[in-house]
Amino acid sequence: MQHRLSAHGPKVAVALAAILASACVRTRTDPVTGAVDVDVESPTKRGEDWKAGIAGGSITGQGRAAVLNGQSTITVNLNGLTPGATHAWRVHEGKCSGAGALVGSGGLYAPVTAAADGTAQGSARLSLALDEAKDYNIRIYASPTETTTVAACGDLSDSA
Repeated sequence: MQHRLSAHGPKVAVALAAILASACVRTRTDPVTGAVDVDVESPTKRGEDWKAGIAGGSITGQGRAAVLNGQSTITVNLNGLTPGATHAWRVHEGKCSGAGALVGSGGLYAPVTAAADGTAQGSARLSLALDEAKDYNIRIYASPTETTTVAACGDLSDSA
């Protein structure tokens, strides 16, 4: 059986080779589990971006984490809160479906208070980089003093 390359075959191969040559391959291994995360990204991209869809009851929203130079900036944008209600929030290791260790200290996460329209925003800066070989989640709690009742949660993902 014969295979013929189209006239575009060599051009496509050269373009693909150029893209791969300009890509940056990063790997990170979790020292505990041995899980390996492999990323192929532009060499001009700095840091890592993580996203989470947050949901629970009437609460919806998004969480983001920007990791750069050994620090992580976490932000939450929430909807569907009771106007005037204040909620604690935190990042934990693992997925929403399980219990995981707190990332950083609780004092780094200032409580958020819902505006009249039921929205709230918050941010925290951690002096550590999220580990791509681990799972993380953002938890929204019932109140600043009730941090055992999770009102909403979202799993953070560094996948594009």
